[in-house]
Amino acid sequence: MSEGPPLLDLPLEDGRELSGDGLKSCCADVYAHPAVRWLLGGELHPGGTATTLRALELIQAGPGDRLLDVASGDGASAILAAQEVACEVVGVDYGARAVEGANEAAAREAPQAAIEFVRGDAESLPFADGSFDLLLCECSLCTFPDKARAVAEFGRVLRPDGRIALCDVTADRTRLPAELLGSMATIACVGEALPADGYLSLLWSAGLEPFAEVRRDEDADALARRVEERLRGARLLGVEQLGIEIDAAIALLAQAREAIAAGALGYSIFAACPPASGSV
Repeated sequence: MSEGPPLLDLPLEDGRELSGDGLKSCCADVYAHPAVRWLLGGELHPGGTATTLRALELIQAGPGDRLLDVASGDGASAILAAQEVACEVVGVDYGARAVEGANEAAAREAPQAAIEFVRGDAESLPFADGSFDLLLCECSLCTFPDKARAVAEFGRVLRPDGRIALCDVTADRTRLPAELLGSMATIACVGEALPADGYLSLLWSAGLEPFAEVRRDEDADALARRVEERLRGARLLGVEQLGIEIDAAIALLAQAREAIAAGALGYSIFAACPPASGSV
């Protein structure tokens, strides 16, 4: 008989201010937690591997390219890029536990690949100007307190002929219910998400020229449906110690799926490059 999901014992409602460094720490803790990984079914962003490969295709990632994966989490996307595309990859994440786990995963799954993970803040990346040919940021910018500063950092570390793939939740906040705009919704990549033109504006403001946008709304719905099913399963198993109110979480996911169906929530890949390099 299944032992059920791991327990989510994070102090999500312990008075920690969900802004600035508090928000960064909380998000890093949540997505490194085994209970969250169980709920997400091993895919920390909509579409999983397929969406990552599409993003890498859009920016024409190839062998020998030096790629920075911002907010690299468990390292799955970085390892994929190293193995499937033969990029030289550096992953950077705010969470010490995520970095440690990603380095262990890389040593285990891709021992011959050129890949490493370091701890760092996306709003102050620990790399010199022009260090990377490519940059990937998946389902993370929407949680950053200072999004404009982070995107400016993306542009700073990119080489003049470099390319960036930004994958994130899109939201028309004026059409979302209040429940999808709170602190927990922020951690779930909804509460502070931007509309598509908001991300495009950030890229333009950082001196990056968008050249492609691919909508993946169906991936967002599939992820929400999978999490909802797992929560219902946990409830049936009598697991009451996940650290969240299961019925409330299920109701929130139902609202999210309604918003996706109505076009108020979605998921998109944005590709951009410095103007001097031209589109690809």
